Amino acid sequence: MPTSPSIKQRLAVGLLAATIGGLPAGAVRAAPDAAPAKVPDPLTLEQALGFAAGHPRVAADADAAALPRREPLFLGCHSLAFTGARAGDPQRDVAWSPLLTPLAAQRLAIRQRFYDVLLADLSFARDNEAMAVAYVQLDRASAREELGQFSPLKTAELAADYQLIRRQRAASEAAQRVTRALLAQALGRPEDLPRDLVTPELAAGDGELPELEAVVKAALADNARVSALMQGRSEPQRALVATEVRQQALELLTRLELLNVIAEQARTESDWRDLKLDESRTMYELEVRADLGYSMSQQTRARRDEEKVALCQALTRAELDALQGRLP
Repeated sequence: MPTSPSIKQRLAVGLLAATIGGLPAGAVRAAPDAAPAKVPDPLTLEQALGFAAGHPRVAADADAAALPRREPLFLGCHSLAFTGARAGDPQRDVAWSPLLTPLAAQRLAIRQRFYDVLLADLSFARDNEAMAVAYVQLDRASAREELGQFSPLKTAELAADYQLIRRQRAASEAAQRVTRALLAQALGRPEDLPRDLVTPELAAGDGELPELEAVVKAALADNARVSALMQGRSEPQRALVATEVRQQALELLTRLELLNVIAEQARTESDWRDLKLDESRTMYELEVRADLGYSMSQQTRARRDEEKVALCQALTRAELDALQGRLP
């Protein structure tokens, strides 16, 4: 899905450098014909996916099941699509699956971690702007209170609001480091945290969806993991595997349908916020109103929400590819 040019730029590069400037350099050495020892900077999605084949989880295969992956911090696509669905169902919010080969699962894990970092950066940008707006409001209120033009009660309320937003910004800043650590683990380079990520160009996510029967047929025929699960099994066991394949395909296709609806709503919200920002800028220049900072923070939030939907569409399509035995 086409995104605003400002989203495609590297987000808050200076702030990120200050935030993660003290991260340790990569100390993990790779085998001669494995991925590069250090994570490239900046890091593209294609470069990140190149680390999948050399990851210990791919080599360990079944042994890695005893150490499950952690859930993503931000990118829960099932929860986003099925608003109001039962909470606490992490298996539906992760891209990897027991129905996938270790390599396909690891590539999906890297993709989801990569997207999670992008959302962490967008969340920090949103909260950073919101805190700046709150600080200006509090500063103005304090100055007017000293002149007897503002209520101490109202100033105290603004101070409480500012501290709440400041707390949220601190959490977003910490999430930038945590999501990068999770991505580094997915790359097999846990001591080499990525600094700057290149936002990938995302294809339009509202294209025609494949038919359920076609997805199930391809998964049963071309997915090596599904074939292995069925080999040497009894007829009831094979039927259980086929049923799970069908259910996963159905949920992914349904999620994409819902995400297309959410994407339209997010685009509408973003367009409205753009217009609202133009209006606020005009009023600010005319000194009629001073809500320019608030409008800017709301525009940033709307664009972050729009980008989240686009990332979920891309990730879900990659999951569908992997289920059908295609390399995501």
